[in-house]
Amino acid sequence: MSGEDTFSQVPTTHIDMRWIVAGGDVIGQVVNLPRPLPTALFSLPPPPTRLVGRIADLEALLGELAPASEDGTRTDLPQGENASSGVVVSALAGMGGVGKTALALAAGAIAHHKGWFCAELFVDLRGYTPGSEPLSAHAALDVLLRQMGVDPEDIPVGETERSSFYRSALAALARADDQGRPVLVVADNANTAAQVRPLLPGPGGHKLVATSRGGLHSLAGARHVDLDVLDLDGALTLLAAELTSHTPEDPRAEDEAGLGRLTELCGRLPLALEIAAAYLKRNPRLTPDRMADRLEKAASRVDKLADPDRRVGKERALRAIFDTSLEHLDRGEAEVFLLVASTPGPTLSTASAAVLTDLPFEEVEEVLEELAAAHLLTQPAPGRWGVHDLLADYARHHPDPPAERDRALGRLLDYYTAVTAAADSHLWALPGEPTFDFFPDRSAALEWLDSERAVLVAAVLAAPDFEHTEAAIALPLYLSRYMDRGRHFEDWEKVSRSAQITALALGDQAKEASAWNNLGLALRETWQFNEAIDAYTRARKAFHATGDARKEAMVWNNLGNVLRQVSRFEEAVEAHIRARDFHQQAGDVQKGATAWNNLGASLQAVNRFEEAVEAHAYARDCYQQLGDTHGEAQTWNNLGGALQRLYRFEEAVKAHARARDLYQQIGDAHGQAGALNNIGAVHQRVCQFTKAIDAYVLACKVFHSVGDVQKEAGTWNNIGASLHEMRRFPEAIKAYARALGLYGKIGDASHQKMAWKNIQLAISGDGQPVNNVRRVVDLFEASGSEGWVDIFRELLARIQQEPGTDEPT
Repeated sequence: MSGEDTFSQVPTTHIDMRWIVAGGDVIGQVVNLPRPLPTALFSLPPPPTRLVGRIADLEALLGELAPASEDGTRTDLPQGENASSGVVVSALAGMGGVGKTALALAAGAIAHHKGWFCAELFVDLRGYTPGSEPLSAHAALDVLLRQMGVDPEDIPVGETERSSFYRSALAALARADDQGRPVLVVADNANTAAQVRPLLPGPGGHKLVATSRGGLHSLAGARHVDLDVLDLDGALTLLAAELTSHTPEDPRAEDEAGLGRLTELCGRLPLALEIAAAYLKRNPRLTPDRMADRLEKAASRVDKLADPDRRVGKERALRAIFDTSLEHLDRGEAEVFLLVASTPGPTLSTASAAVLTDLPFEEVEEVLEELAAAHLLTQPAPGRWGVHDLLADYARHHPDPPAERDRALGRLLDYYTAVTAAADSHLWALPGEPTFDFFPDRSAALEWLDSERAVLVAAVLAAPDFEHTEAAIALPLYLSRYMDRGRHFEDWEKVSRSAQITALALGDQAKEASAWNNLGLALRETWQFNEAIDAYTRARKAFHATGDARKEAMVWNNLGNVLRQVSRFEEAVEAHIRARDFHQQAGDVQKGATAWNNLGASLQAVNRFEEAVEAHAYARDCYQQLGDTHGEAQTWNNLGGALQRLYRFEEAVKAHARARDLYQQIGDAHGQAGALNNIGAVHQRVCQFTKAIDAYVLACKVFHSVGDVQKEAGTWNNIGASLHEMRRFPEAIKAYARALGLYGKIGDASHQKMAWKNIQLAISGDGQPVNNVRRVVDLFEASGSEGWVDIFRELLARIQQEPGTDEPT
């Protein structure tokens, strides 16, 4: 075909055929076209009035659409960023309602404004349109050719010929353009690659943007862009913009807390956010909080999220949108989705999915991959599968759930309970004791628990609704040692409360007592001491009523610990003696050792240090005999404290160092930090401040890494005290300030007051408050702590204004 040919010069009967390959797909023949009829060359629908939270995706798509020079490089990119124009297809994929069409139309509008194309064509393939049959590629080509002005009588009947005709029409449009610009084609809402492949535009720089929920991954040479839901800022901006575009001064646009709740309940899905905004715009007195309440209390959020304007049809109803995704799956895939999306927890492992579906591992893995490709599931990590909140709601309230769903969910909860019991056996087992053979060793058990913790917590909380009492009550008990060692106290409190409520409803006093005991342990660790005492008291009385003296003694031991923390020292001693005596009589060496160790700590509190040393030493020997490394580490640490109070400082350092080494050996970072802190305290007592600071700094880092803000703050205060003793006042002030900030973070007012008092003392320590605060400002500036810089600059100004005062306020 000559480069000078135009529609007017080529007779209808003249056909010049040749094979062309573009992007790996054979696209057939080139056909010289007849004179066109009137055209619709700029048929893109209007873009959205605003595009929120998609800047990076929009820039990436525009980078693909940017024109190329003759040497194949883009002309509008900065030097050094040129790229080949070989990619002619951009496939936008994502779940229904995520905003794929909006992004494609926005990019098209910008490209039109920049004049990149001589024509912009649009076809809706209706792949996921509720109530509509998908448009075939054959029919889509007809739509596009008519937009280009081809006489319907001249459009070939066969799909292959029609596809060739279409590509020749694109080439002719570019030749007819005085700038030789290519054509943009937007094929929206595809459900298969077969719908799109015949629309591939061929050579000449033409661009095709296709949107789909399925990804179109079989299109060779296509650039794939997966769209996720909006981030929090983008979602808030969208809601606020919807309100102010309707009523510019709408005060609800400033309600960040209410809009934030609404945003999360809408799953940050753009379509859901737009529907929620429509309700707010319809009723000016409806607050975001009230709308959020409606969604939260609705039997199904998905059913609630349908556009209030009933005339807009099913395209603005989430259930209808999601229905169309399910309709494109085969029955087996749909059932797997409805099962997986109905499970409790943020993710599901492939192994768990195999148990749930009763399918072989390899088979279910392939189905899960298909569902992820269809954007019905996500894959946040290898071997783990997630689902968007609204899709989970859709699955849980589907009118036609899998017939075996209740049995499948029960099978999954049985699996979680059994495997957690196996993992727990490794955490409790002493050397030589038998364990479940599900895991090869303790490390593997811990790794599984770490990966499944959030799922297991969700399973416990969901189990009562499934009437699965074993998972509701036993699973929290199997999790207790792991939660304690891992310091997952908030989760521990949740599952223990749930277990207690379930056991009470069943009238099972023994299991309720165990739940109360575990709840007390979690409450004590979160400094809810009075609530912990109440929980332990309930557990002790219930075990007494059931005649379980061994467990009653265990609770006495736990109760003694929390009594010591609220300074009821004599009662604590008495509680530990009760526990010790029973365990010794029962011949339970391990629990007896625990009671001896805790008794020693309470004896220290009442200044009976020699007795405390004897108690800790006895417990240590028992733990060594049992091979219980964790228990031995605890007793060495406590023994060091008692030795310190007896001024046996060298022995105390050795005891704490032994504890540190044992904690490190078993991977207990928190225990290791506690031992380091104690080593620092001993060095501080004997005025070895440099050694003290070295130990405190290490402890601080570990407390920070494990998230113990209270202990981290206390250690910074200890660092400040050592620096203070060395008369390094500016550095001491900086350390005290860090303690102050951390205490403020957790709302510990009494310790905040103590830290401020320490800052006051350090400021005036050498009679040069102005110089000290100036140096503190310099120290914080050097470390980039702008907040503290501002605080101490203000303090400096106050001191300078009132030379006779140096007390911070």
